[in-house]
Amino acid sequence: ITKRNNSKKPDPISHNDNFIYINTYEDELSKEKNIVLQSYDEYKKYFDTKILEEKDFKSNNYVIVPISFDSCSDENIVPTDYKIDNNNITINISYTATCGVCKASYIYYLLKVDKELKEVNLSLNYKQRNTIKCNTDISYKPIIYLYPTSTINITIKFNKPENLITTYPKYIDKWEVSAEPNGKLIDIKTNRELYSLYWEGNNHQGTITNEGFIVKGEDTIPFLESHLKYLGLTEREADEFIIYWLPKLESNKYNYIHFETTEEINSYMPLDISPLPDTIIRINMNYKPLEEPIEVKEQILSTPKREGFTLVEWGGSLIE
Repeated sequence: ITKRNNSKKPDPISHNDNFIYINTYEDELSKEKNIVLQSYDEYKKYFDTKILEEKDFKSNNYVIVPISFDSCSDENIVPTDYKIDNNNITINISYTATCGVCKASYIYYLLKVDKELKEVNLSLNYKQRNTIKCNTDISYKPIIYLYPTSTINITIKFNKPENLITTYPKYIDKWEVSAEPNGKLIDIKTNRELYSLYWEGNNHQGTITNEGFIVKGEDTIPFLESHLKYLGLTEREADEFIIYWLPKLESNKYNYIHFETTEEINSYMPLDISPLPDTIIRINMNYKPLEEPIEVKEQILSTPKREGFTLVEWGGSLIE
């Protein structure tokens, strides 16, 4: 585990005094769950801060609370209250949603609990306080993965670059990368290692059609896990999709969801890729929060075969 001492802290909002803000991480600790710190020595293994002292562990243990957030799109994200039922802990997370996009990160809190509590099952409920209005003509967080069959140089060009708003690495006429079969990328211009290519752009206006899915906010995780697998994403790719979109979907009572196909995405943001991949999977999730469910025909999806050199892209758009 890599320890970091990051001074970034959410805007102060009144919350339960049993929650103690610790730090922001982007590394291995985010993958661990249900950790109960029972001693000061354990605390020091995870956190390079002096917020807690040895005396704090005489009568209490501390549960690590990992809160997923996007520093460009989720503001004032804090735990507000919690409930303990035997070893089960449910924590409500409050936040304001905006429209920027960055890499998903984690805010860490410690929840002070009784000394007798040594094992827990942690459940986090994200509750959106309000939303800063988003531009619904934008595709948010599209990222591209490349998996060649051998290490090769790849060039990607957008046929409609005038629609681009933000890119990383910076897109100037084209992207040129060296790609390995495991997905590792090297930007040829900067020699910087990457795991994906990111763009955000003006999209056509998404609308509710007569096909799609009506999903309860509380059912977001199982819905995305099953449908993203069916659409051809690996678990790692699906995990990154879910980490980004979960707070935006789970806090709504219902969501209308429709997945655009590769052909539909190519119509408004075509790519010129050299050499040409054997398999191209492009997914854009259009969604609209709903107070009540509506009647739609279930969208028929198809599962692509990932054969040979494969390009995968995912993103999403909010329907006005």
